[in-house]
Amino acid sequence: MHPLLRSMWDEPRPPSPPRRVWRDWALVGVLVPLAVLEGVLRPDLPWRATSVILVAGLAPTLLWRRTRPLLMVAIAFGATGLASLPAGGTPPEMYTMAFLLILPYALFRWGSGREAAIGLAIILVKASVSLVSHYTGLGDAVGAVAVVSSAIALGVAFRYRARARMREFDQVKLLERERLARDLHDTVAHHVSAIAIRAQAGLATSPSQPDAATDALHLIEAEASRTLAEMRAMVRVLRRNRPADLAPSPRVADLARLASRARSNPHVDVEISGDLDDLPPSAGAGP
Repeated sequence: MHPLLRSMWDEPRPPSPPRRVWRDWALVGVLVPLAVLEGVLRPDLPWRATSVILVAGLAPTLLWRRTRPLLMVAIAFGATGLASLPAGGTPPEMYTMAFLLILPYALFRWGSGREAAIGLAIILVKASVSLVSHYTGLGDAVGAVAVVSSAIALGVAFRYRARARMREFDQVKLLERERLARDLHDTVAHHVSAIAIRAQAGLATSPSQPDAATDALHLIEAEASRTLAEMRAMVRVLRRNRPADLAPSPRVADLARLASRARSNPHVDVEISGDLDDLPPSAGAGP
């Protein structure tokens, strides 16, 4: 088998197809009275009672069109093919049977590649039998093929549009995960570096200035508390979907402002030269 055909045959179903919702029940609830009304208003309809019963019986297939698309296509098109046999091959001609176009759309939107191929074969067999047994002209045949093809093409278009959006979402989540990992690393690295420097300073000054060592321990405790608080806040947002601080992360250009806001000694003077707005995110992220 050609690799392209093999990939289409092995294509899995889209994940998490939506199950029955109130709109599906409303659609079925509208179709059945419409079929009965059409049967009453069209006394010239051939096999009127059979056609109305067929439409009313096939309308519930819409409820499972997403979760069982191939089975619903087989039931609907098989039943319409069998119903045309008593009429000498003439298919039911009720306007409300247009809802059957939803089933090919759902098949190519929610079915696997294998299900789509088998369902397309069923549709083609049914269409071929109808054309051979009840041929009404080239124009009608081309129109019927165009309508069914449009429903199938619409299903394929929505399928791959949803897949493209899912890829975009995955890319956004990956970038956000990388940003969170970078922010977490920067936060921990900054505070741990400060703790290490305070500890080294305390060890260096403890023989001559015992009070300085005590001050260093206090600063280490405060820095460790801040580190734990920031990490817990980030993890809390990730786990419980709590409102996060939406302020942008500090960047290299914010060094002067961050240094002026610091309340520790010694005082740090920061001077930045050059344009830092064009730095890539990985280089321009806050320290």
